Amino acid sequence: MNSPWFILMLIAASALLTYLLRFLPLAVLRGQRMRPTLERLLRNMPVGILTALVTQSVFLKNGQLTWGLEDYQVHGLIATLALAIATRRIGLIVFGGLAVVGLLNWLG
Repeated sequence: MNSPWFILMLIAASALLTYLLRFLPLAVLRGQRMRPTLERLLRNMPVGILTALVTQSVFLKNGQLTWGLEDYQVHGLIATLALAIATRRIGLIVFGGLAVVGLLNWLG
């Protein structure tokens, strides 16, 4: 069940499904005007979903709400927020947060 081919096929299927879910609405609605409320909702939805995912993964461990500076993910979140405010460069923000968490894990 956990063979490399099975995992590879799962990743490929997930990638295809993600692509189709993003492409099909654009293909169907191309050239049509949407209501401003719907446009605003669709423009802000990725930020809301990402915020929910990050908040859950950083602050919820084993069903318990956790918060503490001993958790490396909190340090990564703080570094990511600081980089976002200071630079507004997505590559630097993502890799900076990952680097902080990775470095702290490596240092132990």
